[in-house]
Amino acid sequence: MAVAHVSSLENFRSSRRLAELLRGHDDIGSAVQTTRAALERRPEFASRLAIWDVAVRGLFEANLGEAVVLNFLRLSEHWPAQRSAHDLLAVGRAVTDIGRSAGSRIAHAALTELSKVLPRLAGANEVTTVLAALCQLADAAPESVGLAINRLEQLLGHAGAEGFSAWVSAGLRASGGRAARRRAYFGLDDALSARLLAQGRTGDDFARLEKRLAATMVALWNRKPRFRKLAIAPTPVPRRTSLAVGLIGLPETFPGFEGARADAIYLAAVAHAGAHLVHSTVRFPVGRLKALQLALVSLIEDARVETLALREMPGLRWLWLPFHTAVPSGQATAAGLMTRLARALIDPDYQDGDAWVAKGRTLFAAASERWTDPAISREIGGLLGNDIGQMRLQFNAKSYVVEPAYRDDNLALWDFGDAPDAPTETIELAVDSVRIERREEAGGRSTDETARPDETLRARASVTTLLDGIPVATYPEWDYAANTERIDWTTILEADAVASAKPLELPAESEALRSITRLTRDASIGRRLRQKGQREGDALDIDAAVARTIERRAGHVSEPRVYQRDAPGPRDLAFLLLLDLSHSTADRDRAGRTVLDVERKAAAIMAAAVETARDAIAVHGFNSDGRERVRYLRIKGFDEPMDAVVRSRLAGLGSSHSTRLGAALRHAGSYLVQRRAFRKVLLVLTDGEPSDIDVPDPQYLTEDARRAAQQLRRRGMDIFAFGIGGGHYPQLGRIFGERYALRVPRIDVLPQRVMQLYTELKK
Repeated sequence: MAVAHVSSLENFRSSRRLAELLRGHDDIGSAVQTTRAALERRPEFASRLAIWDVAVRGLFEANLGEAVVLNFLRLSEHWPAQRSAHDLLAVGRAVTDIGRSAGSRIAHAALTELSKVLPRLAGANEVTTVLAALCQLADAAPESVGLAINRLEQLLGHAGAEGFSAWVSAGLRASGGRAARRRAYFGLDDALSARLLAQGRTGDDFARLEKRLAATMVALWNRKPRFRKLAIAPTPVPRRTSLAVGLIGLPETFPGFEGARADAIYLAAVAHAGAHLVHSTVRFPVGRLKALQLALVSLIEDARVETLALREMPGLRWLWLPFHTAVPSGQATAAGLMTRLARALIDPDYQDGDAWVAKGRTLFAAASERWTDPAISREIGGLLGNDIGQMRLQFNAKSYVVEPAYRDDNLALWDFGDAPDAPTETIELAVDSVRIERREEAGGRSTDETARPDETLRARASVTTLLDGIPVATYPEWDYAANTERIDWTTILEADAVASAKPLELPAESEALRSITRLTRDASIGRRLRQKGQREGDALDIDAAVARTIERRAGHVSEPRVYQRDAPGPRDLAFLLLLDLSHSTADRDRAGRTVLDVERKAAAIMAAAVETARDAIAVHGFNSDGRERVRYLRIKGFDEPMDAVVRSRLAGLGSSHSTRLGAALRHAGSYLVQRRAFRKVLLVLTDGEPSDIDVPDPQYLTEDARRAAQQLRRRGMDIFAFGIGGGHYPQLGRIFGERYALRVPRIDVLPQRVMQLYTELKK
């Protein structure tokens, strides 16, 4: 009794202190009182109201704005009864810490996203694990925490709470204190990020269960489809089952499911896929449907085929129902309502007071006599989609994932237009595979397409797509620590740059273009030609003079051509411009220009000017994603004109991945060495120094690039590099030599500096 009295007294004092703090802020004060009164009626908060007051006070004193405080109050008022009050208080404290480090906008986003992911964080300490990871990220990388928060739902769906925490810690270690690398990592623009995120599970449940799944399909549906393992997705969006052209694609693992639960979700996924194979007899035309309508029609179709399956095999309910965990929530989102509707259509005992969910359940039940007709999915989905639109609920098609996890991605339900079935499979395989190549035999059919499946019914790779380019060469790499050259260590994937629909526009009155055209029009490079037997010249042609003397003595009269002169020889310079296309080239300066924008402009100006001067120039680009994926793009060849096609390729360039410079230098040198020219020049435009996801030691790639540059110089090539931006680039001089490593702190003057170098080379 005494303890209860002390607790009540402490709650009263805490309430008084909070009310005094909020004096003059009537809106917040009123909302606090309303929410506090609601919490007082809940037993789990009876002894924690004083701590809740402290959490609210912390949010207010952190000066995060009224919107943040009101958002926390709404979350408190609608806090699910089955969740611990401790988790709510932890949310309040964590958002305060995040806001102090990253600002009120990020704090508000954190509250919004946390309310969405709460149903996913059902295990013990999962909420506190996620909050601790976010606080760690906000403290160490405040510029990047918003990137992770905005993707929190997808990240947790892919890796789970523990996996997310490990991913955050690994990213902070891998970035080495560099903000640009942190932004790339937590923005999922770094291949290392996706790779580490995918390592939350190391097993291969698909391989372990494949034969059992094949037997299940035969037992339930008397079908023998081919199975295909889907590669781990390079994005945080969780992988779902995929149906296409007689194939069932299943992920290597379902993140968050282990042991018996992993077995159960694979069996549930196969049973659901079989229901589609049997009962989804037509494909819906996409027409002008929006993404939200596509998702809702697919949801109703999922419910329809499962309902028909349950008529024949009622026991399937116990296979599917455990994965429907959605519960009513005061936070209404389009994706959340759809998850709740999915449960309402399969679970007759589920109670949900939302009018939209109730309407969906009513419409589906009213169509019971037409459940065998797929058209009802289109009808009901369209009606529900209109209601969502009128409620002004946002729907992000890029981040939307079908729930629950055993259901497929529903792409097989839709007819996207004129594309036949085989290209549809191509599209899917391009998404599912990391790197695949299309090859066609003389008969027009892939050998893999005609191959029989193996005994486990696994599909062989049937169609391939050129995502990163064709492997065209391997090169050695210098290991300075071991003092050895690793043979065939890097692989070049080469492709033509993708053209943009709109060519890069080059100002006709560009000062750099006018200057270089003026300076180089009469310039010459290479050997000068000695012209003999001229009427006029700089010196006497001895041979012609002797011949003229002999002719005179012999009595012959001829034209007096006894002089010689030197004339400019043919244009004899081969110039290869190599552009760094790594992720950091997307960084902007104060004027909003990216490094890549200026690289494009410099390349266009230089190519046009060099072409005017009748020299040969090629423009290539590169980035890397590990030693086996050094991407090399051909933008302009030596013999290609600087036309709209090349300018379209320049406009279509993008920034991504890393900078394995040594391999790119060797491959660029292989192009230059084939040119017949008096002088061969390689110019690299880069905004940073060598780095890659599989090399923790930055000195390693620097020394390899230095060795590559030295080898090319010994083969008679001139190599220069421009370091673009405000960095000091200490390794640039180490790689190319201080005389050949030129710094351009202001990226806007890069075109002029490139032109100046070319002019000097022409002299």
